[in-house]
Amino acid sequence: MLQNIRDNSQGCLSWVIVGLISLTFAVWGIGEFGLSNNERIIAEVNGVEIPEEDFIKQVNQQKNRLRSMFKNQDIDLSFMQDQIRKNTLRQMIDEELLVQSATNSGMRISNGLLAARIHSFEAFKSDGKFSQVIYEQLLQRQGLNPIAFEMDMRRSLLVEQIRQGIIRSALVTDNEQRATLENQQRSVSYLIIPSSRFTDKVVVSDEEIANHYQENSIQYMIPELVSIEYIELSNKDIDLKEGLDEESLKQYYEDHKETFTTPAKWQASHILIKIAKDATLTDTELAADKASNILAQIKTGEKSFAELAQQFSDDIGSKDKDGDLGWFGPGDMVKPFEDAVKTMQIGEISELVKSRFGFHIIKLNDAKPEVLQSFADVKTKIKQDLSNELAEAEFYTLVDNFGNVAFENPNSLDAIVETMGLTPKTTELFSKNDKHPEDSILSNSKVITAAFSDSVLKDGYNSEVIDIGEQRALVLRVKEHKLAKAKPLEEVKDSIKIALIKIKTEAEAKKLGEHLLEQIKQNTAPNIVAQDSDLTWLTSQVTRQDKTMQQAILQQAFKMGHPANNKAIYQSLKLDNGDFALIAVSAVKAGEKTVGTVTQYKQSIGDSEFNQLISGLKIDAEIKDNFAELSDDS
Repeated sequence: MLQNIRDNSQGCLSWVIVGLISLTFAVWGIGEFGLSNNERIIAEVNGVEIPEEDFIKQVNQQKNRLRSMFKNQDIDLSFMQDQIRKNTLRQMIDEELLVQSATNSGMRISNGLLAARIHSFEAFKSDGKFSQVIYEQLLQRQGLNPIAFEMDMRRSLLVEQIRQGIIRSALVTDNEQRATLENQQRSVSYLIIPSSRFTDKVVVSDEEIANHYQENSIQYMIPELVSIEYIELSNKDIDLKEGLDEESLKQYYEDHKETFTTPAKWQASHILIKIAKDATLTDTELAADKASNILAQIKTGEKSFAELAQQFSDDIGSKDKDGDLGWFGPGDMVKPFEDAVKTMQIGEISELVKSRFGFHIIKLNDAKPEVLQSFADVKTKIKQDLSNELAEAEFYTLVDNFGNVAFENPNSLDAIVETMGLTPKTTELFSKNDKHPEDSILSNSKVITAAFSDSVLKDGYNSEVIDIGEQRALVLRVKEHKLAKAKPLEEVKDSIKIALIKIKTEAEAKKLGEHLLEQIKQNTAPNIVAQDSDLTWLTSQVTRQDKTMQQAILQQAFKMGHPANNKAIYQSLKLDNGDFALIAVSAVKAGEKTVGTVTQYKQSIGDSEFNQLISGLKIDAEIKDNFAELSDDS
């Protein structure tokens, strides 16, 4: 997509991808003019249909946005497929409701405003000026045409005007107090008592080690271990006995001709006289009369097609190019337009063609016929494709036989070896939670699950056939099994001692910290308390966003109350690394209400009110949602 358009579409891209996917309003749209008609309707909003084909293209665009965010075009998005589809449809319905509401209120996007917005995008400029050539090339790369893009831009601009109007009118008085809190400053002092200062002072006895070992034996277990014997079947084991004769290849060619066909393409110009969606019968007749008059001028030679396109066409994307739409193929244009072009000769001008966009006068400039590659040209490729298909079918036939033999002979892999001529392999001992190289079969969770299953581990049976992907499958059985057991005390004695030393040093640090805090509460000067224990207070003026202070200390400092009568308040805190801290807050200064912070809150409130508007429109709307029923068909 064109990055500059995304940059200029304020608030249109916001993703949260854990539990919630909030899809954007489609700045790029789905190209109404460039779509063929499709009778399947995904939803209907107050009588306005949303075609399933539009919906599918919108879903694909959202997936492309996600892949761009992840910087991985090959990422598997199947885990969020249903959520993407549901949220896409919800956004399309919301947008249609907003457009209808704006239109009914008399809001319109003028040609001047639309052109100004499009001409402002840096992506469409060359040497600082708007370039029609670059504009069309970039749209073509996205599978769009100017008419479709401009219609969707009108819709997006209309929706954005509503949204920005609500945000600009949002009141933020109640949130200004939050701004002062966000920017609040505190004078914070703290000292840290390292637990390591007591390492040489604590003693751990053999009795303490033994007691800890007994009380926490589960921490010192050797896990349950197994090794497996397995037989793997892969597509590499397949030898196609029968060759592919000429007749088979030719029959494949006949059955798959569409695969080897390059579709026809056309290059045409048109003059479009638009019909609004809410046009009356009179409006339609007036548009037809206008189009007929233009066609008559073309036929009489009064003016050229190019002159009339520049003068009268409502397609602002092509009118400055004499109506030229460039090259397009099957399905790129609405059906009435495409049907007309298919019957025309190069240089011919059509009669009036009516589509849902209005009346078209079409001139066919050039055409490329459908081209079918010859059998000789594609014979090698067909042979390869057919070989792959036959090999895949043979593989799954062998897998069925593989599974049957393993099931009928559950206590050994010998029957598979004898019947299928495959060689068994073995692994070393491993536990459920061991990590394995990616190229190892033990990196596959299905293999681990099967190896520790009751039927394999306890009953001693062969596993079911396990599909490990890429046309590879295996059957396994346990070769060796070792139950979980406790490690000998001598083996873990040193690690237990280290753990007990840590516990004791942390306890000593806490004990000293609480003693110092009690002294301070009894009015002993904090500096004297610190000096007597060879410790130092560190003082900083900080905000909530400070990065120089340990985050645990900073967060605790902002949870503490406000000091009164110029007297600091104190609190203790055990740190994650086992050290112990004393924290003092001596002063609190309210933060300033910065423009950026207030703007952020205003945006938040405006977004909330915008969503409330949509909810209100849905209450009064007649919405028909065919998502579930069409999903079942797809």
